[in-house]
Amino acid sequence: MKKMILKIALASAVAIAATVGIYVYSIYETTTVAIEKIGTPEVVPVEQSAKVKPLTLLLMGIDYRPESGSLNSDVIMVVTLNPEQHSATLVSLPRDLQMAPKGLPSRKANYYYPYFNNIEKNSAFMETKKVFSDFMGVPVDYMVTVDFDGFRQIVDLMGGLTIQVDMDMRYVDDEDGTDINLKKGLAKLNGKQTLDFVRYRKSNRNTEESSDLARNQRQQQVLDQLMNSLKSTGGVTKLGQIIETVGSHMKTDVPASQIRDLMTTYFDISPSNVKYVHLDGEWESPYIIVKDEDLEEARAALIQQLGGKGTAIAGIGLSTGSGVGKESTSGTSSSKGSNGGSSGSTSSGGSTGEKSNSSTGTGNGSAAGTKSGAGAGKQKEQEGGTNKETNGTAESGSSTVGEATYGVKSENGSMPPKSPAILPPNAGSSSE
Repeated sequence: MKKMILKIALASAVAIAATVGIYVYSIYETTTVAIEKIGTPEVVPVEQSAKVKPLTLLLMGIDYRPESGSLNSDVIMVVTLNPEQHSATLVSLPRDLQMAPKGLPSRKANYYYPYFNNIEKNSAFMETKKVFSDFMGVPVDYMVTVDFDGFRQIVDLMGGLTIQVDMDMRYVDDEDGTDINLKKGLAKLNGKQTLDFVRYRKSNRNTEESSDLARNQRQQQVLDQLMNSLKSTGGVTKLGQIIETVGSHMKTDVPASQIRDLMTTYFDISPSNVKYVHLDGEWESPYIIVKDEDLEEARAALIQQLGGKGTAIAGIGLSTGSGVGKESTSGTSSSKGSNGGSSGSTSSGGSTGEKSNSSTGTGNGSAAGTKSGAGAGKQKEQEGGTNKETNGTAESGSSTVGEATYGVKSENGSMPPKSPAILPPNAGSSSE
């Protein structure tokens, strides 16, 4: 009798294991097929894999409207991921942030992707990544755009999200069908309502208006909720369906194998290991102007996540014609300035304190880089010419911070040369 019971127990265990195995394999197969449709076919070397290499992604939420061909980038994020620390830093950029890439029109941050897309669709990702890589001082490896229809469907697939709505929201636009109507308090929101919650800015029905900072904070809340929902049992079982849904509403240059590596490496990342940085600024129509120190803090946070590896920040020198190098004993701050037009550099060792170097030449503010030092103290050097340093910013002669430096205002600054604008100055903006 005991042997019979044991046989039955063993048979049941085998049957259960087989069923679970088939189920897991089915999910894996569905997920794999969906990933292959989304990702590109490039082969990624082992040393470049997301499993071992810190990566930077540019994420954009696109309000795509087929009737007008609009590609409004309402959500813009730069994300750095560190596999060793199992952590991430996410910087939210206001869509109205003023930017002025070298040789391009000075426009809002959400202008550049549709700008490049209108010129040449095949190179739009590459050119857009260059602009934001220069702006944030980190190498942007990949870009992802998701249109809002896909976002709505994903939230609905998850059964909605429980969200703490921070204010009454009411906005109606009969022309494009927008109808935002949310009440303050804890609520279970479907996909459409969650999107309304994230996007709400203006009101035309006697409710308070919202700021870009508040919108960025809502994005964080929604992302946290999505992460928790995706890691739940229900989320895991729907993973293949979710990826397939995203795939039909997403464009990316991430290889399929890299998508798998990203998923397996960061799927269970803890929300406490995700650092959110919200770039805020002052509204000076039609732009949001971000303070130098806030922008530098965001750059430093991204660079730190990458292990201190930044890039040359083209056109972001805080003075032209004379260079500024800033070294930090923390080992993650980035150098700024033109240094006669030289390119940025990275070094490590026993350099100490803060150092400002002035060099002659006619540079264009292209130099940047990172240094790490184990020493301590403060030191200044001058090589040819007079140099003064104020709060870590060097100025030489009459050169000042110009508007060419991405929304940083100047008394005597000038704009960079502008190429013919294919889109109007407010392109990419929407009414919400």
